[in-house]
Amino acid sequence: MYLSDTIQVVDFLNKFAVNSLVSAISASRGGTLVRLYGNSEISGFFFHLKEKIIIPVRNLSAFPKEPLTRLEEGLRANFYGKIKSFSVMKEFGKVVKVETENIDLIIPLFAGKPVRISDKSGNSIWMERKDNKLNLLEKQMKDFPLTFENPLFWESWFIEKSDREGEEEKRKKLEEKRNKILSSINIVKEDIGKHEENLAKFSEFAELLRANLWKFDSSEHKNAVILTDYENNEKEITLDPAKTVLQNMERFFANIKKAKSGIENSGKRLESLNEELKKLNDVSVLTEEAKSVFKQKKKQTGHVPYHEFHAANGRVFLVGKEAADNDELTFKIALPHDLWFHAKDYHGSHVIMRMKKGEEPKHEDILTACRLAILYSRAKKGGCGEVWFTARKNVTKRKGMAAGLVNFKNAKVIYMKDVAMPEGLVKV
Repeated sequence: MYLSDTIQVVDFLNKFAVNSLVSAISASRGGTLVRLYGNSEISGFFFHLKEKIIIPVRNLSAFPKEPLTRLEEGLRANFYGKIKSFSVMKEFGKVVKVETENIDLIIPLFAGKPVRISDKSGNSIWMERKDNKLNLLEKQMKDFPLTFENPLFWESWFIEKSDREGEEEKRKKLEEKRNKILSSINIVKEDIGKHEENLAKFSEFAELLRANLWKFDSSEHKNAVILTDYENNEKEITLDPAKTVLQNMERFFANIKKAKSGIENSGKRLESLNEELKKLNDVSVLTEEAKSVFKQKKKQTGHVPYHEFHAANGRVFLVGKEAADNDELTFKIALPHDLWFHAKDYHGSHVIMRMKKGEEPKHEDILTACRLAILYSRAKKGGCGEVWFTARKNVTKRKGMAAGLVNFKNAKVIYMKDVAMPEGLVKV
């Protein structure tokens, strides 16, 4: 996010978040989410110090709660009240100041400087960690063009980026765990091989000594003995001279028992590791299958049934493309509290204006939706016409009705003339 992007977002927050109350603060997606109460356009703002971004938030469900860090704990205890203004302290770089009635939240969007809260005199109330004051820039930051025309696009951009990086992190962790298990399996297999070698060796030594024990004095100590095995081959057996021949035989039998126990325990460990590897591979397969299914569904449903427009104030409008698309948009995508628009007495697109439950529509947004209804209908040629609009819950469809045809009630009518595409409306 460039300085120009930061300024754009701060201007947007100044327009739509001022006079909202700080209602909650939580950690999410590696950053900090500040929820706001009392505004119908946005639900809060989010900043991420490592990503060096601050963005407006509408979809709170896309920001799941994570364990609190010291930053969120400090903000919860010290940052409160009604938002009075947002500003960029350009003299220090990408530093955002969020002012309430009594305190200021300072957010440096670059590495090395902590978030802090100060009173109106500039005295520090709380700081994420010990640090010196912000330093003035020696030279002004470079001015780069805006990344997005609409600052609301930052939310979807960040969510997609975060999800993508999250999937990559999961993949790396799975791969690391798999390699660790495979390494452990190889070590256990080597251990089993050593135990099997010892079992074979000590079994032979113990049996030969037992069969020939009568040849030796029970208290006799030897460095080695040469015995004839069952195939009439001479076999030299190294002994511990500190022990008697009998004690050496007993030691060999103890080693046999130890080797058998080692094979049994290592076998159980190998079975456990293989089961763990199987489960991990199943997870990997499921993950890959899920990705494949998602991609396939995305490919199969690649046709989006609507055009999407965003107004300068963040309002979202969806315009059906074809008759069948109108049905899908109205009855599968639109929510009951959204507003529905259609050019009266003309074939044309259904237009949906996204609304929050209980929200009162603004007149300028209603006019924008009416213009879209005219422009995406046969009334476009004359540039004028009447537009019906009502809550989506008032629109129904009888079984057997042709695609795009509907019934509705409690509709209002607005006459539009000299219709042109509204300024500041961006097609996504």
